[in-house]
Amino acid sequence: MMRLFTENITAKLFSILIAFLLWAALVDEPELIETVTVPVEYRNLANHLDLSPDAPNRIQLQVRGPRGRLNEVSPDRTNIVLDLSGMSDASSRTFTIQAESINLPPTVSLVRAMPSQLRVKLERRLSKDVPVAPVFEDSLPASLKSLPLTISPANIRIVGPESRILLIESIPTEPISRADLDAAKPIRLNVLLADPELSIVGSPAVTLTFPTNPLP
Repeated sequence: MMRLFTENITAKLFSILIAFLLWAALVDEPELIETVTVPVEYRNLANHLDLSPDAPNRIQLQVRGPRGRLNEVSPDRTNIVLDLSGMSDASSRTFTIQAESINLPPTVSLVRAMPSQLRVKLERRLSKDVPVAPVFEDSLPASLKSLPLTISPANIRIVGPESRILLIESIPTEPISRADLDAAKPIRLNVLLADPELSIVGSPAVTLTFPTNPLP
């Protein structure tokens, strides 16, 4: 047992000295106050609900602590977690930001959150089949743009918060170019969903077929 303590005694004493110096440095380090912007994370969102597009995704925190610890408070390491498990229907709720909902490092305390409360609104999560609208490059003549064509699939399903879903009447394709028409074969393009709050269910690709070669 004695040998366990005496073996490599110099290295062990040196390690103890380094640990003591680091501890002393932290103890003597003056406390500072800093303001940092961190992300808001939402947990336990019901499958049939969606966050309203205006839901806050970042918030400012004023925190106090030793400089070395304050360096650990960053958007990559720190976030605010809001538990939505108590919201089972489309509704609104105000959350007061408290230290318990923030993963702060040891010896760092929350001075205040700006704003101190977040108003969160949940909407119904809807899906909708919308027709595909072919889009032609502006340089193509009107006679080509008016030619009949077949689109497969003719509709694309999208999903997202109710307020955004109801605004979508159709979904455009990538622009059809002269090179596409020159190929004299079905054209395969993607549809373009501009609203980042909405998602496409399945593949975004569609096939456009003209009854005959549209170019002379």
